[in-house]
Amino acid sequence: MTTNQKIAALRAAAKAAGGDGLLLTTTDPHCGEYIPEHYRALVHFSGFHGENATLVITMEGSALWVDGRFYVQADKQLAGTEIASMHMGSAGVPTVEEYLKDHFTAGQTLLVDGSCLPLTTARDYEKALGEVGAVLRSADVVSPVWTADTDEPRPALPDTPCNLLTVAQTGASAAEKIATVRAELAKAGATAMAVTGLDCVAWLLNIRARDLPRTPLAVSYVFLDKDSCTLFIAPGRLTEADAASLAADGITLRGYDELLAFVAGISTDETVLVPAASTNYDLYNAICANPHLTVKEGEDPITALKGVKNATELANSRECHIRDGVAMVRFQMDLEKALAEGKTLMETDIEAMLARRRSEQEGYFDDSFDTIAAWGPNAAMMHYHAEGEVNSEIQRKGFLLVDTGGQYDCGTTDITRTYPVGPLTDNERRYYTWTLQSHIEMARAQWLDYCTGFALDTFARAPLWAHQINYRCGTGHGVGFIGNVHEGPQSLRPNNPVVFKPGMTITDEPGVYETDEVGIRIENELVCVEAGTNQYGNWLAFDVMTMVPIATEPVIVDELTRSQIDWLNAYHKRVYDTLAPRLNDEEKAWLAGKTKAIER
Repeated sequence: MTTNQKIAALRAAAKAAGGDGLLLTTTDPHCGEYIPEHYRALVHFSGFHGENATLVITMEGSALWVDGRFYVQADKQLAGTEIASMHMGSAGVPTVEEYLKDHFTAGQTLLVDGSCLPLTTARDYEKALGEVGAVLRSADVVSPVWTADTDEPRPALPDTPCNLLTVAQTGASAAEKIATVRAELAKAGATAMAVTGLDCVAWLLNIRARDLPRTPLAVSYVFLDKDSCTLFIAPGRLTEADAASLAADGITLRGYDELLAFVAGISTDETVLVPAASTNYDLYNAICANPHLTVKEGEDPITALKGVKNATELANSRECHIRDGVAMVRFQMDLEKALAEGKTLMETDIEAMLARRRSEQEGYFDDSFDTIAAWGPNAAMMHYHAEGEVNSEIQRKGFLLVDTGGQYDCGTTDITRTYPVGPLTDNERRYYTWTLQSHIEMARAQWLDYCTGFALDTFARAPLWAHQINYRCGTGHGVGFIGNVHEGPQSLRPNNPVVFKPGMTITDEPGVYETDEVGIRIENELVCVEAGTNQYGNWLAFDVMTMVPIATEPVIVDELTRSQIDWLNAYHKRVYDTLAPRLNDEEKAWLAGKTKAIER
């Protein structure tokens, strides 16, 4: 079926179900960043393969909204279809809500699959439609149409084998974590909660799987109250031993698709905490429909709890970064050797080179995301990914940016290095030096314990702002533990209100992105630590976990302050001292050269 035929089929199904239009989003029942192919209906029906998109189909036409990262991609992938490409935030482009008000009238109905729509988003659409007398109704008309498409059958729900992490890995048993969450629910005035985020389920029960690419989570839910804990997951995914371990921690198993029926059948009075951003519309309506359940909206306590790593998780994460550091050293040696020998290297070769070196490390089982290997001007596109025909040869000039990470049995890594691969222009050297200054200023920051990610973000931007340069993204994001490479609630970005606490991990990744010229990023993972107390209050700082040399060849040393030089030299000494015991003599000699102190 063509895209237009698929849209026509959806339009007919919506009409048959009593609707006057249909809305699809790039979300799933778990309201997460990463979703299984089974739920990627918008991709299937529109042909657009990006993120954060919304498709509205009316009886007269259709339109798809994308953010600035995907303007060009959407225009290209929607070309020749009936779907209008809507550039969110551009002048003259209506919001989805404005479009709904313009295209629906009193008495009309917009259909959505409420299981795949976050409550916060559903409310926005309900409000917009209500202003013109139209209504929002949940009805899954997508599944029958997709199932009937024999050319591109709907992928099944993933059911990879699950495993439980040990207390030696996580530092706390499932029973201990459940008790902690129950205490947090009581503080919030609640007695129960549906845990829908896959990362939150993973943290709570110490359960992992391979249901998502690069992200070791299991498609599942948990319903927790003051007396019981139920895991909703497809049968047969846990070994008998792991099922018995969960049972010993007070956890009951039920089928993945039984959550709504379970909620409807609760016969004891409960006050259910509902995080609006991570609860889907159908689940919320099911909770509201049960007279025994009282809704109390609030933040998911698990998000905050897992954002602060305990001592065991941090110790394991440090070991993870050492293993990854060894792999990165060997990769860079391979890269330099191949370039010196005149071998033809394509951007797509980099991921394979990295995977080979990581696979030598104990406990490695996957990358934490698809590697970004971008030569020269390609690196100016922050979300660039080489594949297929989009694949440049690495020429012997300029920079190669490599943003990569690994999943290990002791943690998750995320690192970016920008490697000089030949002669550099004056601009490239300046941009690199200023980026390094920004990176260092974030890493060496100290602050009082009431500061948020919003406040700290400016530490990194100051050196670039001094040259009237900015990067259109945050400075850093949290990193999960054997989980999502992107994890909240903390982040370093202008709109983040979360106060930093000891144990929070964060990436430090400022950059310069000059269109059609160059892209530069330097990224380490940091952990928030105590830095002392005095008459002014409690001070916090960052400690670096990433142990990989930063290229010094492009640096204009005279641009650095004395304290920046001292930080870089101290970091490189630590990198050498940490990695050398795990390297052979040739590798030690190479690393000694890369970590040699710089001076004016």
